Amino acid sequence: MSSSESTGTSPAGEAPAYDNPAPGGPGPQVPAPRAGGPAVPPLEVPCPQCAVPADPEGLRCPSCREDLAALVRLRHAGRIDYNEALAALRTGDDAAARVLLRRSLAAEPGLRPARDLLDALVTRTGD
Repeated sequence: MSSSESTGTSPAGEAPAYDNPAPGGPGPQVPAPRAGGPAVPPLEVPCPQCAVPADPEGLRCPSCREDLAALVRLRHAGRIDYNEALAALRTGDDAAARVLLRRSLAAEPGLRPARDLLDALVTRTGD
């Protein structure tokens, strides 16, 4: 993994690209898809019985076939809340987005895109 993937910055040290959530709208900037790779590193969810990473497609342990869907959901909770916050911002629901971003950061404090978006939202709304 490159240092740019672990820090959430582009190889040139720049913050992720953002674009406006609503045409002509004065909302906080919503991250655009990155061409250079993920803003945050992927998460692995190991099986508690075998320590083998979960199959990302089937959410099962490839060794013992244990269903790991609940563990995957818990491990990815911060990123799921972040994505829901993006959807809330696109519909203009700043209050819901703020709650989801704070919950996202509580679950995954190092999730830089969520921190940046929350900072932009708080700056814009003054909350």
